[in-house]
Parts: sequence; C-alpha cells; structure tokens
Amino acid sequence: MDGGALGSIGVNDKRGAPRYGVDVEGTIRRAGGAEDRVTISNLSRDGCRLTAPGKRFAIGTVLEIAIGPIGIVSARVTRRAGASHGVSFDQPLPKAEFDHIRLFISKEPGLVAERGGE
Repeated sequence: MDGGALGSIGVNDKRGAPRYGVDVEGTIRRAGGAEDRVTISNLSRDGCRLTAPGKRFAIGTVLEIAIGPIGIVSARVTRRAGASHGVSFDQPLPKAEFDHIRLFISKEPGLVAERGGE
C-alpha cells in the first residue's frame, strides 16, 4: 500500500499525521508576490487548512505561508471547498515549531488531536 487513498478531487491523500484544531493568523504569498491574510486551522506537521476569504486557489497552487511569527513554510494546495483550502507542506514542520504553534501561538491552544494518525 502506498500510504494514501485517492481523494475525491483526484489527488493522492496522504493525510494521517495527528491534527490539532488551532486558530492562527497568517499570511500567504503566491508566485508574483501577491500576499493575502489567512486563518490557519486543523494543523498537522504535514499541512493545514487555511481560510482565505474571497480567494479561490487552484489545486496545485504553490504558496509560501507565514504562520504567526514562525518562519516561512513552502506548501501546495491539495484540496479546496469554497474559501477553505487544504495545503501540504513541502517539508514537515519541525516538532518544536509545530508544538509552539499549536500550544502558544494559537488563540485557542490545540491540546487534543482531532484526528489520530501515527
């Protein structure tokens, strides 16, 4: 087995890492330098859900995401439902950064995994 299931939008769904409900303000930058403010939620070390009111990014769009005061993370849009976008990080977040975001930067600390994984 390849570790993922074919998702409803036709991309390989490799989600499986524990996810935490967070509420973090962030900024995304697309190719060409356009920036938009977003709200980041449902965070795992491998990706997150972000909401960009009034924006619709195509599946496969490459983004740079600033998650709170943590550095820039490169990611790709893997799913979309309205203004809500699922993104996969190019590299997993280091555990220390992940824990810092969910426990200290989030408006409501993400203490309990919403979905289990490993």
